[in-house]
Amino acid sequence: MVVLRKQIISDKVEIGPPHLTRYEYAAVVAMLAVQIAYGAPVLLSEAELKTIDRTNPIEIAKLAVKKRRVPLTILRYLPTGEYKLIPISWLEIVEE
Repeated sequence: MVVLRKQIISDKVEIGPPHLTRYEYAAVVAMLAVQIAYGAPVLLSEAELKTIDRTNPIEIAKLAVKKRRVPLTILRYLPTGEYKLIPISWLEIVEE
């Protein structure tokens, strides 16, 4: 278990790749899809929702992540205990 000791504060991605990894992407889409399925508000316009199946929360979550409309941050850390909180808006989105 890593003990988080020191936060790295900067305006760029310093830990890990500059894109959302496939594991982070899957976790974010899954969390957002569950929230949407339970009635959370969707942060997309009606015009954007017309391009996909409105009844499928996974498709809605994927589009929201692709458009960077998800107000979440990713925690990345090093074995030394240093960590960085990275907003999703800073990361490139690579769909798998």
